[in-house]
Amino acid sequence: MVEQHGAEEGGGYGVPTELLDVEEVASAIVHVLSVLVTDHEPRDEDGERVVLTVSADIDRGGTGIAAIDQLLKDKYLGFDDRPRARWEVEAEFKAIATLAGTLVGSRQRPDTQIVGTSSLEMLVRVENEGAVPLAQNLPAIRHEVPTPRGPLKVTVGPPSAALLLRLALRRSGMEWLKVLERRALFDHLLDQEKRRGMGEGSVARISAQRVLRMAALPRLLALRVDGPPDSHPDEWERAATAFRGRLAYESDVVLAPILDVDRLEGSSQPRMVRQLVLRAPEFVEAIRQETPTGAIGDQLLGDTHDMDVELSERYVRAIAASDPFAAFMGYYHVLEYSMVDEWFQWLRDRVTAVGGVLERPADIRKAAKPAAQALGVDQESVRWSELNGLRAVLRRHLDVRALATDLDRYLTGAAEYFASGTVPFVQVPAVDFGGQADDAALRTLVADRIYKVRCAVTHSKESGDRYSPYTDELFLGREIPLVRIAAEHRLFPPAQRL
Repeated sequence: MVEQHGAEEGGGYGVPTELLDVEEVASAIVHVLSVLVTDHEPRDEDGERVVLTVSADIDRGGTGIAAIDQLLKDKYLGFDDRPRARWEVEAEFKAIATLAGTLVGSRQRPDTQIVGTSSLEMLVRVENEGAVPLAQNLPAIRHEVPTPRGPLKVTVGPPSAALLLRLALRRSGMEWLKVLERRALFDHLLDQEKRRGMGEGSVARISAQRVLRMAALPRLLALRVDGPPDSHPDEWERAATAFRGRLAYESDVVLAPILDVDRLEGSSQPRMVRQLVLRAPEFVEAIRQETPTGAIGDQLLGDTHDMDVELSERYVRAIAASDPFAAFMGYYHVLEYSMVDEWFQWLRDRVTAVGGVLERPADIRKAAKPAAQALGVDQESVRWSELNGLRAVLRRHLDVRALATDLDRYLTGAAEYFASGTVPFVQVPAVDFGGQADDAALRTLVADRIYKVRCAVTHSKESGDRYSPYTDELFLGREIPLVRIAAEHRLFPPAQRL
């Protein structure tokens, strides 16, 4: 099942932008249509509908500068792959208000889902490469799922207009163009003109809902569950999950819910391409001189010698991971590698500092008793545990100020996110890099947070905190920078870091 956590703007760490007001959302819907068909001055027709004309901005001249507008118009009219007719797109005000109401009512769902009075629709992808296409050359496939109160209908096919608008409105800036494609719309209109024998100057009308469906990227796939009006979304969600499980069992096709509106191709980890920042002046100068700019990675800025081979392999594999689970555990394995040695060395250093001697026993756990006696502390406080091992690794290697700088530079809003101490699937401590805690305390907090998430990821006991596949991917992905940068500090000594 998918928890009803509000997703954040851009799928990252920013402040959520909620869809709260039906009137504002209705206006935003018209704006999406305006940009899609290139008409920012739609007209009101009979007080019942809004009418937009495809490419009207170009025809009427949008700049107000006659010479430029005429040049743009002449250029557009010279294109062979544009619609020849005057296509008008109509959207009934009542239909827009209904769509807006659906989006406002879905604001507590992930940004890739909508919920109606008797339906739940979610964006999905076929996750396992090489699977048999589920609906190849078919508009949709439909199933019935029996329940004690009657059948639920499950449909797998193109997203509805409402879900497409939800995706478009929740993406950042012009990124919604990755959901709706003007070229696909033009191709549909050209095909209609050919079928109807329409030429230059003809007038035709098409509904806004059809325009949205035709402009949707073909790769977008949705799973919709329809049930009795008196049923609850949780029931529809359970039916969707059961359907996906049965589908995987019988056909080896995995339909994975997409929860991150900015990662439609698949869930992944936040990216930190350090060369983009460091080589920016070089690229700017190359552009100024009109010389080739090269590419990221065509030259290395740091030292490549003296790298631990096994840790390097684990780190590279974590960077390559396409899902948050594999990425998180990959980085964690880098930290885990030397936990026992780091913990024992920390313990030995404490004993040495008080004039004692601590020999390493065959069973590392037995080091705690003589160490506790030498230090005059309770044995429990110095015993071996994975958490104490992780704390020892970070105590030696983690530079919390460099960590804070990386978060601020590459992941906008990440520092504020970690300061909140909120993860839906596990209780974690807040890590406030701008607060009063000193570096030693921050290292402990980072270790504790990583360890808490690690336990929720690796364990699935019903009685404890646990990460749920797909359901919690978006939130696990946001935790990755802590464990990644900690692993990098373990792998790369300060002199080798950028």
